[in-house]
Amino acid sequence: MSRDSQEASSEPLSDTQRLALLEKDRRLDRIILLVVVALLAIVLASWLTWGFMSLFGEEEQAPSRSQVEALQKQLVTLETQVASQALQVAQLEALARNKPGPAASNGDNRESLQQVARMLIAQEQSFQHSLTALKNGMRDLAGMIVGSRSWLDDYNEALDKSLAESQARVEQLQQWATDKDSATATPSP
Repeated sequence: MSRDSQEASSEPLSDTQRLALLEKDRRLDRIILLVVVALLAIVLASWLTWGFMSLFGEEEQAPSRSQVEALQKQLVTLETQVASQALQVAQLEALARNKPGPAASNGDNRESLQQVARMLIAQEQSFQHSLTALKNGMRDLAGMIVGSRSWLDDYNEALDKSLAESQARVEQLQQWATDKDSATATPSP
């Protein structure tokens, strides 16, 4: 340093030397400034973090003795309620197993069977109408497509078989509905 002061006092510095000295001083100032800014940023970030944590963080409080006792009492009452309801369910199940179903008179039973038979007959007839419409639509489609006779014959055979089975079921249901012993008879599939 004494050498620098001697040079500074003995001969004047050139412009480049003065610039070099100033830049050297500026570098040191910049480094110190950057360190101070970094420290301030860290302090500010920690304050903000602490502030947000205190705003949004909930402190967990240990339950008091009275709260624990209240919860234990509530648990005991709930357990007794569950036990009484389980007993009631068991009693209801026992009653349901032992209680016979409502006894229907022979006339009521016959009327119910006839109603069921009529509904099943209506369903079968609806099924037959659907199959007939399907057959007609396939015949029309086969008339529009060249070379479709082979698959039309195959599908017609399958549909005719289903129609015949449905008609047989309708006949069985009609017999079942008009049979005098239908109270004890069941329709065959």
